[in-house]
Amino acid sequence: MNVQKLVTTVAAIAAGFAANKLLAAGWKAATGHEPPTGDPDDGEISIGELVVFAAVSGAVVAFARAFATRGAAKWMASGDKPAIEKE
Repeated sequence: MNVQKLVTTVAAIAAGFAANKLLAAGWKAATGHEPPTGDPDDGEISIGELVVFAAVSGAVVAFARAFATRGAAKWMASGDKPAIEKE
């Protein structure tokens, strides 16, 4: 079992989830309504707003996942390994 892969994967997933939640809250605070979902029946969202949200969302989630993956890899390389791998 490669513990480093497991730790970095869990960190990346958690960071992406947290970034998405923070972005949704920030979008609601900035615009006053829920973020776009891509639902074709949602006539209140303009195509421009949808494109801006998609670009910002993609960039924020990618940054958070990369940052978490690097941080987890650095932590694993530091020698402070989980109890599973110490044995």
